Amino acid sequence: MRPVTIIEQSLSGLAGNAETLFRRGSVRAGRELAGVDVRGPAGLYMPESKSSESRRPLRSPVAAFDLASILQPKTFVYIFALTLLSLVQINDTLAIKELSRQNERLRERLRISTSISTAQELKASELQSIHKISGSAKSLGLSLSVAPPVYIEH
Repeated sequence: MRPVTIIEQSLSGLAGNAETLFRRGSVRAGRELAGVDVRGPAGLYMPESKSSESRRPLRSPVAAFDLASILQPKTFVYIFALTLLSLVQINDTLAIKELSRQNERLRERLRISTSISTAQELKASELQSIHKISGSAKSLGLSLSVAPPVYIEH
C-alpha cells in the first residue's frame, strides 16, 4: 500500500471523529480538521449516520504479503551470484593486504641489505687506501715505527 494512501485514510478517519475529538457541535466540524477540509477531491470522508451504534474505522483491504514471489529459483540464483561476487571481492582484498605486508617486509630487508653493502664498500675503499699508502711508503723507503703514536689535542 502506498504511504500516501495510508496517510489519507488516517486523516479521513481522524476527520470522521473530529466532532468527538474537538467537542464541537457544528456540522462543519465533522468535515474540517484545523480549518482545512480533509475530504479532498477524492471524497475519502464518508460521514456515517448518527443512528449507527458501531463505529468502525475506514480501512482498505491490505494486500497480503506474497512470500511465494520471493522464493523463486531466480531469486536464489541472484543471491548466490551476489554472495559469490562478495566472497571473491573479500578474498581479493585480503590478498592485496597480504601482498602489501610482504612488500613492506621486502623493502625493509632491501634497506638493511643496502645499508650493509654500503658499509662494506666504505670499509673496502678504506682498506684499499691504506694498502696504497703503505705501498707508496715502502717505495719511498719508509718503515713502520715501533713507538706509539702521539696524539695532538687542540
